[in-house]
Amino acid sequence: MSGALHWYVVQTHAGKESFIEDRIADLGREVFLPRIAERVLGRRSRRLVPLFPRYLFAKLCMAGGDSPRVRWMPGVSRVLGDGAGPRPIDDAAVHSIRARADRSGRVRLGRRLRMGDRVQIVQGPLAGLFGIMERPAHRADERVAVLLDVFHRQTRVVVPAYAVWGEAAS
Repeated sequence: MSGALHWYVVQTHAGKESFIEDRIADLGREVFLPRIAERVLGRRSRRLVPLFPRYLFAKLCMAGGDSPRVRWMPGVSRVLGDGAGPRPIDDAAVHSIRARADRSGRVRLGRRLRMGDRVQIVQGPLAGLFGIMERPAHRADERVAVLLDVFHRQTRVVVPAYAVWGEAAS
């Protein structure tokens, strides 16, 4: 089978991310399931959970027949795309997340960010909003202050450091 390999976003059924990660890897394809450490309520322990629940990245060759093999796997909802079918994503998107991950795929959010860095909130009710780091954290379990542009005003919000994603200023 020939053809170019591109990164795609695969949507899974709830709780099936690791299962699908293993099945796609069994096909000989590269898979990336970024994870974060989440505090277990009422305990000091943490568990690794997907950074993007129900989604993972897979490097697939749609021209080589990967589309039906992945699409019809038990536990897969769909491969993201548009009306014309699955669409690859920019390699840079995956590489920027991987740059913040260790070998196990664990991503450390909200760390090494400085005041003034552009950030995005990736978890909670404000997920998807962009802002400017006002007060960074020193540890991942601390809270950070972010200035969001809401209705043409900067509004300060305080969120857990793990809920913030950003690129350090250069």
